[in-house]
Amino acid sequence: MSPDGSEAPDLRTELEALRRRLDDQATILRKNQHALGELAESVGRLVTSQRRRERWVNVNSFVAYLLFTVVLGGAFLTLYRSRARELVHARDTAVHERDDARERMRTLDETLARRDAGTASAFEYFQLLQGGKRAEAVARYGELDLAALTPTEKAVFEQGHKQAREALVDAGYLAGLDAARDGEHAKAIGELRRALAYEEEGPRAAQMRYYLGVALVKTREPEKGKRELELALAGRVEQSGALDARFWLATALEAIGDLAAARTEYDRFASAQPTHPLSVAARRKSMALARKASPTN
Repeated sequence: MSPDGSEAPDLRTELEALRRRLDDQATILRKNQHALGELAESVGRLVTSQRRRERWVNVNSFVAYLLFTVVLGGAFLTLYRSRARELVHARDTAVHERDDARERMRTLDETLARRDAGTASAFEYFQLLQGGKRAEAVARYGELDLAALTPTEKAVFEQGHKQAREALVDAGYLAGLDAARDGEHAKAIGELRRALAYEEEGPRAAQMRYYLGVALVKTREPEKGKRELELALAGRVEQSGALDARFWLATALEAIGDLAAARTEYDRFASAQPTHPLSVAARRKSMALARKASPTN
């Protein structure tokens, strides 16, 4: 600079120019800073948006994972339940089949045991028939398990039982008849009662009751004799040849004191059998009872 100050304006000009450039640089710098600020804000917003997007993706992924897990778990649960039902059904079927098998086995064991017992009982019964033990055979016939016998065995034993009963009845009937005819009334009563135990009804039973009733009347058991004679008459014993059955019934009635009924039976007998040897005695007894009923002064 010259002493008179001529260079001073140039310096000021340069300084002004330099100031303007500094101002321009400052302006540019501020613009750059503003741009950088906006860029930073944009980057921040982008980062924030990206973070939000990542969180949303993570949430969606988690929800998708949960849904997948639930669906997969439901599928496995459905499969498990289906398989479990099949296994339970198979188990129940096996248990039912096992119980049925046990029940069939128990039934077969019982059937076999019953058949063995029936076979043994049948053989014992056959031995009784073969040995002529008729009374024991008849008494034990009810012990036979007829259902366990073959049709042939059943028919044989039924026939054997029937024949044994008939033989016992015949033996008792004939022995009682012989004893009654011989005047052995006590023996006749025992034999006839044994025979009646095997045959209580029918024409032959009526015959046996007739002889039993007469024997009881003659042994002074008129009440029992009356009952047997009434049964004999109900069995139409008169049509079988026992024509004096009503006479003996009247005798029993008279012995127990039923005089009116006794007189009626005497009269019925005398009227029905006028030629019978006891008819005269019946009329006399009727007349005697009539006099007892209305005595004369």
